[in-house]
Amino acid sequence: MNQYSKRFLKTHLIEIIMSIPKTIYFNFKVLPVTQAIRLPYIVSYHVKLSGINRKTFLTKDNDLSTCSMRIGFGDSITSRRESPKSLLCVERGGVIQVGKDLGLSQGCVICANNAKLILGDKFRCNYSTTIDCSDADIKIGNNVVLGWNVTIKNNDGHYVVENGKDSIISKKIIIKDHVWVCAYATLLKGVCIQKNSVVAYGALLTNTIDKENVLYGGVPAKKIKENINWRE
Repeated sequence: MNQYSKRFLKTHLIEIIMSIPKTIYFNFKVLPVTQAIRLPYIVSYHVKLSGINRKTFLTKDNDLSTCSMRIGFGDSITSRRESPKSLLCVERGGVIQVGKDLGLSQGCVICANNAKLILGDKFRCNYSTTIDCSDADIKIGNNVVLGWNVTIKNNDGHYVVENGKDSIISKKIIIKDHVWVCAYATLLKGVCIQKNSVVAYGALLTNTIDKENVLYGGVPAKKIKENINWRE
């Protein structure tokens, strides 16, 4: 067990104890027995599961340490605590695939509907983030951090009819390695974000970021700075 996992256990000990039944259920639901007995996933009792099993929730790394994958725990001091409940949902043949060292905070809604959602290594999302992956894939790279109340949605929900023709309702979203999406930002269908980039607080991103190491912000989002980077 790494130092981060040890600190996590100490900080959330009471909630972890209350979450033991759901944690055991989840591990044995999505992992082979030889991996499940290590309890790599720690899943809060606040998390609602729908359609989650070994075929719909895939773990890329087969050698995970205990408590290295955290779902439904933690939030930010400055984020709004409307509800601690989280949702993991897979429907119509959808798939969620995760890398190692996963961190999903309280209040997150993560759904894959007739599409594949890929979350890379060391993926972190803060309180009340929503990822809606429907009818087109979403691929998120390694070392990506999402602030609180971020929305990533690759579909319109309803068709817009123009001159008697339906619009394209869903498009793939790609977020490459080492990207920071700040709180209250929204990413819509068809977006691609290049490496080492930052999407500013409250931004509405509707177009692809065509360069690495840039800061985008505003509504709709535009390039603000180049040759930037970020670190935790």
